[in-house]
Amino acid sequence: MRPGSGVNIIVTAGNRWRMDDGVGPYISSELRSSDVLIVIDAECRPENIVDKIISLNPAYIIFIDAADFGGKPGEARVLEASDISTCSISTHSIPIPVIAQIINEEIRTEIRYIGIQLEKYSFGEGLSEAVLVCADEIVDEIRKNFI
Repeated sequence: MRPGSGVNIIVTAGNRWRMDDGVGPYISSELRSSDVLIVIDAECRPENIVDKIISLNPAYIIFIDAADFGGKPGEARVLEASDISTCSISTHSIPIPVIAQIINEEIRTEIRYIGIQLEKYSFGEGLSEAVLVCADEIVDEIRKNFI
């Protein structure tokens, strides 16, 4: 991860009531926006944040969401947009790469996707231990590089 010059945005997505799918909202809750970083928890409706992101004209956007890419539980990977359709567990109605494409048609910005391999996807609250450890490491990395 590296900050762009100007405004940087972290967008998380996920459903807190689907165990590890809540990793995105957890990460957002641990971070604070600053002069160079804006943190947006899109929850299950990332399509609702498109206009806000466009109005901020960010230099850099990182989308963070739970994924199932066949990795070890709690493993984080930088994904390509084309990878997301095959590993998304999507609790949101519009896939994140489609939302990113809409944003990129309006403003040119650098976009990255981080997927976190989930372990538990059943109804319930709380993250599995492996996903929680990964989430805390990502929060530390973001603080170190952006705040």
